[in-house]
Amino acid sequence: MAMIIQTIDGVVTNKFDVGQTALTFGRTTDNQIQIDDLAVSNEHAQVICEANSKGDDVYFLEDLGSTNGSFINEQKITKQQLHHKDSLRIGWNVFTFIDEDEVDLEKTSKIKKSWIPGIYYSK
Repeated sequence: MAMIIQTIDGVVTNKFDVGQTALTFGRTTDNQIQIDDLAVSNEHAQVICEANSKGDDVYFLEDLGSTNGSFINEQKITKQQLHHKDSLRIGWNVFTFIDEDEVDLEKTSKIKKSWIPGIYYSK
């Protein structure tokens, strides 16, 4: 399951689950993530889920014509795919995209047991 987390000084302050419906950011109460910041438009951006050619869920951040723009890893975007641990900036608010399903388990180190008892290593 994918989620958006908001951190302040390294502490998670909010978590928002991303489902099949759009998760919207903006200043008004119509948005799932309401941000009281003058740098944020009333309807600023949204995270949407789409299926790729393999049938897997793929998530995108889409700017909704905001005045100050939406950013992924400090790059201004109009619509761009999100990846695990991407940083999103809406106004001056920073969020992190978490998608545990995207983590590639093949890149996990293989741990081997050495001939010395209690000693393990990876290559």
